[in-house]
Amino acid sequence: MSHGSSEDVRGAAPVPAGEGETSPGRAGGSPSAPGGPPPGGGSEAPGAARSRRPRLLLLASGVAVLLIIAGVVWWLLNAGWVKTDNAQTAGDLMPISTQVTGIVTEVPVHQDEYLKKGAVLLQLDPRPYRVALEQAKMQLAQAQAQVAADQAALAAQQQITVTNISAAQAQLAAARPTVPQAEATLAQQRDTVAKYIATARTQVQLAAATLGSEEAQLDVTRRTLDRDRRLLSQGAVAQQQVDLDTSAEQAALAQVQNGRSALAQAQAQLTAYTAQTQQVFVAQQQVVVNQQQVAHAAAMVQQAQAGEATVQQLAKQLAAAEAQAGALEQAVQTAALNLSYTTVHAPADGWVVNWVTGPTVTIGQVVQPNQPIMWITGRHVWVMANVKETQLAGVRVGDPVRITVDALRGHVFRGRVASIGSASGSSTALLPPDNATGNFVKVVQLVPVRIEFDEDPVFNDGAQDSQIPVGVSVEVAIHTGTHPKGP
Repeated sequence: MSHGSSEDVRGAAPVPAGEGETSPGRAGGSPSAPGGPPPGGGSEAPGAARSRRPRLLLLASGVAVLLIIAGVVWWLLNAGWVKTDNAQTAGDLMPISTQVTGIVTEVPVHQDEYLKKGAVLLQLDPRPYRVALEQAKMQLAQAQAQVAADQAALAAQQQITVTNISAAQAQLAAARPTVPQAEATLAQQRDTVAKYIATARTQVQLAAATLGSEEAQLDVTRRTLDRDRRLLSQGAVAQQQVDLDTSAEQAALAQVQNGRSALAQAQAQLTAYTAQTQQVFVAQQQVVVNQQQVAHAAAMVQQAQAGEATVQQLAKQLAAAEAQAGALEQAVQTAALNLSYTTVHAPADGWVVNWVTGPTVTIGQVVQPNQPIMWITGRHVWVMANVKETQLAGVRVGDPVRITVDALRGHVFRGRVASIGSASGSSTALLPPDNATGNFVKVVQLVPVRIEFDEDPVFNDGAQDSQIPVGVSVEVAIHTGTHPKGP
């Protein structure tokens, strides 16, 4: 029977090798009854093979067209685009802490609550700081009162010093001319009295000499009269001669009396002029008195000028009081500032974050300065994309960017390249790689690229709780086809 089957096959029309291989009935035969015809009839197998050939060609053509279309679509979608999914959102994360130590009395905010700038985040017990402020104000008031008192004392002392100096200088100016005047009067009186005394002494001497001559003449006339009287008694002379002698004696006596009067007058004049020496002594005493007055006035001037030292001392005290008042004024400002620090306000609009397991501060807790309490994330959000260095050739600042957020599938945001990092991420790592040691393995480096949103990245019609969270994964596509690429 096997020989008969072979003859049937050989007697059939020739079939191409491809068709013979694709037909399992012809390649390996099929079990049949001895001497019976093949299944389906020997005349139908070649026709079925011919009918499948156009369908295979059509299927291959369709697949090729689909591949071409897919390639064109891929090229259209990716030509001029730099894509990466190594990107996250970033934003202004503002740590909130207190600047003073205190006991928490109120925490009016909650996790993920949206707050406006200036909203109260935390309230500390203000009583200790209010007391400190009142004490600082009281000390400042005392210091200011001391400053006012020192100013008044300084002004009074300055006025007294100026008045005393002016009075002493006026007294000195008035006393100084009296000394030369007194000295001139003394000299004039001394010269005048000396001249008068000398003249009086000369007159006394002259009067004494004249009196002596006249007394001698009287003595002569008297002896002549006595002689002539004796001679008259003897008759030796005439009476007429005695009468002449008597007249001469009387005339001489009159001359003596006049001389004596002149001498007495000259002596009296000398005594009077000698008495004027007391006036000279008085003038000398006046000179001494005037000199003492000048010395006293000069001493008064020095004493008045010594008041300037007191003025300087008071000025130093005033400066010290003003400095202390200034320091206390700064203390008041510091106390007021510390009192204001007991109320912690939101620095900007944003959301309260980092309270995953509940508040990190509770009422009654004592907080310290710079102790992290909570975080506020602002409304300004951007994207930091890590782009391969091999893709940076066509990226420029200002290139448009298509942004999709993994957490918000279906939302497409638009942005622009704001900056391209000047250092790769690995070069600024805590342990940067050192390619000069060990075996070198080239690793494509990632460069951070900052992308700013064209509009606020919000959804849900812009509700306050609709901003994109900070730190979520995003996919970015940077369109670089708007400018020529580098070489």
